[in-house]
Amino acid sequence: MTNCPICNGKIEYKTKSITYRYKEHTIEVEQSGEYCLECQESFLSPKDLKSTKLEISNFKRKVDHFLTTDELKRIRKKLHINQQEASTVFGGGIRAFHKYETAEVTQSKPLDILLRLIDSNTISFDDIKRVAL
Repeated sequence: MTNCPICNGKIEYKTKSITYRYKEHTIEVEQSGEYCLECQESFLSPKDLKSTKLEISNFKRKVDHFLTTDELKRIRKKLHINQQEASTVFGGGIRAFHKYETAEVTQSKPLDILLRLIDSNTISFDDIKRVAL
């Protein structure tokens, strides 16, 4: 794209600092994409959007008091299980933990609470496995 379909201005591919708002909270993200130099409209490809997906998802999770993708990975690794084993014990389908850890899907609140309880040693993972399997 060389000309803006809105104002016919010149389009340039660059990275801009964008303020993202969610539930009255804000974050600045560095967003690559095509931007009109005249009207400032942005044109973001799926690849451009993917580059900030994890950062924005983790921001939303923090605002909503959910575990971030890194916290999920840390807890799963602390339990010495892979993503498939975690999905078997906690449910959600064979690829559930992959989706949670890559920000494709946010885990449910009950699962989030359960993982926090296991992580804090309030309940044991062995107890969960006995009930779940």
